[in-house]
Amino acid sequence: MAAFDLQEQEQIAELKAWWQSWGKSLATAIATALVLYAAWTGWQTWQKSQAAKAADLYVQLQSQAMDQSKFDVTLAALKNDYKSTPYTARAALAAAKLAYMKGNPAKAKEELNWVIANAKEVNLRDSAKLRLAAVLMDEQKLDEALNLVKTPEEESYSPLFAEMRGDVLLAKNDKAGAADSYRQAIAKLPKDAPNLKLLEVKLDVLGVK
Repeated sequence: MAAFDLQEQEQIAELKAWWQSWGKSLATAIATALVLYAAWTGWQTWQKSQAAKAADLYVQLQSQAMDQSKFDVTLAALKNDYKSTPYTARAALAAAKLAYMKGNPAKAKEELNWVIANAKEVNLRDSAKLRLAAVLMDEQKLDEALNLVKTPEEESYSPLFAEMRGDVLLAKNDKAGAADSYRQAIAKLPKDAPNLKLLEVKLDVLGVK
């Protein structure tokens, strides 16, 4: 200690005392932070890798629409291994559309319900609800359809949900309720919306004031 003056010796003593009290805790905290950062970085890398693989499968699935067996295998791979990626919900929506076009509404409903239960993106869940409501309308399951489109999760879907409610209520012969729903849809749509004119025609045809 002779090489240090008195003030420096006091500072060194204080530093040693602080280290004895807090050094181990600090070292542990730093080590923990490094481990957590490494884990987070690894998780991010893994997620990107999963998304890239899912994207490849989704592109593959789109080219397999004419080969049902290959389409089903790719869809199953997405659901089993990449369920949390946005591509899997989109693949299920594509599967629902394909099934409906092929005259298999039961399969279409199965896929749409899968999207509603598993999709991470709100807009995909709302899209699936609208499509499922349309299938249920075809089956005359009007109360089930109406229950699906009470309120969207995403505000931008409000006009579409209101229009669908109007269609279902009209199918239930509730003209006043249908007219009210169409008015709600019109009020929420911008003036240049492509479906605005159709909604106005639907409302005019009802003749409800």
